[in-house]
Amino acid sequence: MRLKVYNLGVRPRFLRIVEKFLQSKGMLIVFLISASLMSFGQTVKVSDFGFNTDDNKPAFYKAIRTNDTIIIDKQNSEWLVSPLTLRNLENKTIIFEKDVIFRAKPGAYTSTSDCLLKFVDCKNVSIIGNGALLTMNKQEYVDGEWRMGLSFMGCSNISVSNLTISSSGGDGIYIDGYKDKLYSENIRIDSIISTNNKRQGISIISAKDVWVKNSVFTKTKGTLPEAGLDIEPDKETDVVINVNFDHCSFTNNNHSGIVLGLDNLTGQSKPVSINFTDCYLSMNHDESNRYPAAEIIVSSNAFNPVRGKVTFKDIVVDSSKWGLIYSRKPSKAYQVSFKNLSAKNICQQKDGMSVIYLEVPDYYKSSGPLGGFSFEDVYVSFNTKSSFFTIRGSSLGTLNGVKNVTGNITVKSPNLVELIEYIKYDPNKNSNFDVEFTVKGGD
Repeated sequence: MRLKVYNLGVRPRFLRIVEKFLQSKGMLIVFLISASLMSFGQTVKVSDFGFNTDDNKPAFYKAIRTNDTIIIDKQNSEWLVSPLTLRNLENKTIIFEKDVIFRAKPGAYTSTSDCLLKFVDCKNVSIIGNGALLTMNKQEYVDGEWRMGLSFMGCSNISVSNLTISSSGGDGIYIDGYKDKLYSENIRIDSIISTNNKRQGISIISAKDVWVKNSVFTKTKGTLPEAGLDIEPDKETDVVINVNFDHCSFTNNNHSGIVLGLDNLTGQSKPVSINFTDCYLSMNHDESNRYPAAEIIVSSNAFNPVRGKVTFKDIVVDSSKWGLIYSRKPSKAYQVSFKNLSAKNICQQKDGMSVIYLEVPDYYKSSGPLGGFSFEDVYVSFNTKSSFFTIRGSSLGTLNGVKNVTGNITVKSPNLVELIEYIKYDPNKNSNFDVEFTVKGGD
């Protein structure tokens, strides 16, 4: 006899046991299981599994394992949880009610890799925040830099929206691959505020098809690098493909607003593609941070860099103590274009600064040429006695040139020292360094 089973939500192992039993009896049965009797497939409140003022990790696990959609509902006190790691989840929705505070349980995150919510090898997961706060206890985490707020490793088809992520012991959001899955993909992040995190507002290590929209990355401080965004692959096989930031803001971070730390990718890596559109930067980097000071950092491998393209379009930089760009990127690395960028009131810290600082890739070995930048309709204003470009070579003459730096730039400054300052470098080595400047004095 053949058994026909309509799976309305029972766990597969249970169904197999029932099916085997019924088949052994030689019966033809239509086995209907009422969804009202089983929790899987339903929308439930996590509190139905027992809200606890001490630790809600057990209730969260029970709810998510047996239901499609779970709701972290508003209680009279915060939701305290021990570290949550979710593996192999599929087709789940997590909804936070308005005004929910979902907090890391104090004293419970003893491992340096404990995360508030870590997703490993998960797919088709939506997190809907409704303005809720996900927060950790940064002041506790004196060691390590990997206690993330939200971590996605080897995940696909993930959406996160309308949350504040605060006070983690690492990154507000972390995106990477996992084991044989080299990258996470199809990640959508919308209307997130990532603030007061220890290491970065958001880190992207290895990812494909990422869209980050309408989000704020601010006040990162605690352990280096301390950037708003750090795209920093760990190894040659990592990927950064079709990563997009649209209408995002990077402000008041202890390091740069945007760091492209692509040094570990090589010419054998897949070409990168990164796009920033309609983004805002302001007052990033603090002098207490020992890393190079600029609103945007652009780096690559000095000798065998990754190829590809990075675009900045419709960008506003509104006030900065420091310059706009710092880079040691060779011209043969990925190309970087800036179109319709306005940077006002920058280089505030002191005289003798530079809007764009290009430094020799290696002080001891022949390297370069630097370059691979284009500027279209770029406007910059500053008041300190500073230069626009600084090209820094080395005493050993290791900088082989500056190549493929082109475009048109308007500079407004009453105290412009030089358009291009050369330090320990012979400008006769330049090739296709062709920037048209329009210079205006102060009002």
